[in-house]
Amino acid sequence: MSASRPRLRILYLHADLDIGGSETQLAALARRLPRDRFAPAFALLWEPGIHAAAVVADGIPVHRLGLRHPARDGWLAFAWSAVRALVRYLRLARRSRVDIVDAWLYQGYWLAALTRPLTRIPVFIAGRRSLSDFKRRWGPIPRALDAIARRAPDRIVANAEAVRASVMAVEGVAADRIAVIRNGIVVDGMARGSRDAIRAEWGCGPDDIVVGCVAVLNPGKGLEDLVAATARVAERHPSVRTVLVGDGPLRTTLEAHAARLGIGDRVRFHGRHAEPQALHAGFDVFVHPSLAEGLPNAVLEAAAGGLAIVATDVGGTREVVVHERTGLLVPPGSPAALADAVNALLADPERAGHLGQAAREHAAEWFGMDRFVAETARLYEELAAAAGITVPG
Repeated sequence: MSASRPRLRILYLHADLDIGGSETQLAALARRLPRDRFAPAFALLWEPGIHAAAVVADGIPVHRLGLRHPARDGWLAFAWSAVRALVRYLRLARRSRVDIVDAWLYQGYWLAALTRPLTRIPVFIAGRRSLSDFKRRWGPIPRALDAIARRAPDRIVANAEAVRASVMAVEGVAADRIAVIRNGIVVDGMARGSRDAIRAEWGCGPDDIVVGCVAVLNPGKGLEDLVAATARVAERHPSVRTVLVGDGPLRTTLEAHAARLGIGDRVRFHGRHAEPQALHAGFDVFVHPSLAEGLPNAVLEAAAGGLAIVATDVGGTREVVVHERTGLLVPPGSPAALADAVNALLADPERAGHLGQAAREHAAEWFGMDRFVAETARLYEELAAAAGITVPG
């Protein structure tokens, strides 16, 4: 058994701390871990990202492994940077005498798993934040690497029951190796901007109907369906505007799609925003049209903000949006269903208000940040104790 030490050393291994649900959750967790019991640090594969400054300001070290992007920098530069990143990670793990590596998403847990014999880190946790269906499309080499990597963790942590079920069904992982720790949200700490000021920034008036969506503009988010649904809603509500908060490779395609449907002036692109919940006051209805999800942070933030929500029934979304109780669920890939649900809420503002309030109460009860941090801390200490690591009580 190792000697007692003041705090457990936690190394978070992730791609980056840029805008995104996983990144937001990871930064919030590290910043709130009790510092008398834990000493967190980050090792990031790519550039640090927008949340890194707040993490560093809280005294948490952030180490850049310096991986390059093959699409941007070329495969030769990527290969050389991968070797250097590997060496940096091995040196960091040994020098820091890490007790627990908590690696989120497959890039991180592949690295942690394949190097574990060299780092000899006592505890390895792999975080899963999405369904596993995308792995069915992988070629033989990634599938072989993933098969090796998923045998290495002491525990796999899923952020939703739907994610846990997917890991079991698609990857064949036994139930007792997977813990479910739901995402956390600070309901009473949600930033709120001025409704009129926010709408003015979008060119919307106080009487316009604003449908809001927060998402990275990537394929698979169902954003083409939302644009098509906007055209349908506009037939009944000419003052409707849809605002997309986020950016990504699909933006040009979405702009062209809106123009073809004759609603180019009704779809507004806000761009990236570090705290999108601050824009919630400008929305009348929040729509999440994704085709696949683990547990979407954008929907959780909308629920915590008390918004009336229309979302597709995918993955763990139904754990936040309980149909007819905390929002409305519709089948994925159906612009007509999205439009019908939005129209139903617009036709009955009182019902929309009740659903929004119920969503807020549900978020506070089931997805509180204090619970998220406490459950994670308890798992760290349980696995550390099982590995023979002792810390003062």
